[in-house]
Amino acid sequence: MLNITRRMLIISAGLATVLTAAPAFSADKIVIGFSQASSNSAHRNTMTKRNQAYAAEHFKDVDLIVTNAEGKSAKQISDVESLMVQGMKVLMISAQDGAAIAPTVKQVLAAGIPVITLERSLDIPVTLHVGPHNKPIGTLAGKYIAEALKGKGNVVEIKGDPAVAPAVERHEGFAEAIAGTDIKVIAETHADWDQEKALKFMEDTLQRFPPGQIQAVYAHNDNMAFGALRAIQAAGRDKEGILIIGIDGENAAIRAVAKGDLTATFTYSTVAPEGVIAAHALATNDTAALEKLGTLTKKDDGSMEIEIASKMITKENAAEFFCKGFGDDPECK
Repeated sequence: MLNITRRMLIISAGLATVLTAAPAFSADKIVIGFSQASSNSAHRNTMTKRNQAYAAEHFKDVDLIVTNAEGKSAKQISDVESLMVQGMKVLMISAQDGAAIAPTVKQVLAAGIPVITLERSLDIPVTLHVGPHNKPIGTLAGKYIAEALKGKGNVVEIKGDPAVAPAVERHEGFAEAIAGTDIKVIAETHADWDQEKALKFMEDTLQRFPPGQIQAVYAHNDNMAFGALRAIQAAGRDKEGILIIGIDGENAAIRAVAKGDLTATFTYSTVAPEGVIAAHALATNDTAALEKLGTLTKKDDGSMEIEIASKMITKENAAEFFCKGFGDDPECK
């Protein structure tokens, strides 16, 4: 039996007051909770909006309740506890901090509520994980840089948030790919997916390493790749031929790759509308709907995974991906 925490009792009491004054959810609706980590990037916002739009149009039997942790693990814990009080039948979650949220997710699972992790996996088994694999992306990025530099050169690595799996795995794949070569990471930081942090770090790095000493930048997302690009251009060093690799496949990044400002990026699914489709399928025991989303793997611990493949985008194939990503781009209306 789930141990109800003091905080949940307080939330429950508060909600009881609210629900007596406001219309309750329809008794015949499936309540799906979606705990989003933050809203500080185009990737995250697209994940939220596309899942909401799809649910509104295609699942009239669903009440999708979205919460935003605003980049704070304590708030995400509170958000998930609140969703439980509201009677959710399935939880979709993209974790702000995997280790911090894991105990709460265990409570949700213990209550018999299926849990779907979107894009950011946890170190505990959940009902279903949906998203791309990050380590192979890092491996491809490392191999690409090693080949382009003929196995010798200096790289700056700008990492994401160390508390989540994508940043860890994108680094691990890259590190393994350049092992045994003369490619050296001469500067690195965790810029937490933030463009301005990446910009400042790259400005400082350019001052430390004069022209000719940096051959490539590997950024864990497009947002940080743009920060590095801005710093390189502002310093007048964009003629050095520094390779800049990003990840996510934002529309603006794809356009920048086509122009030659960025060297490459990778498509990275926003898991939308796949997330809400999977949640509805679990709520209605529709296994066929799950299998249509991608390769469905059932693991020995009882959990499942659906992998959504990623593709590398370079100047040679960028035109194939115009306006097929996400985020604002003036040419994608």
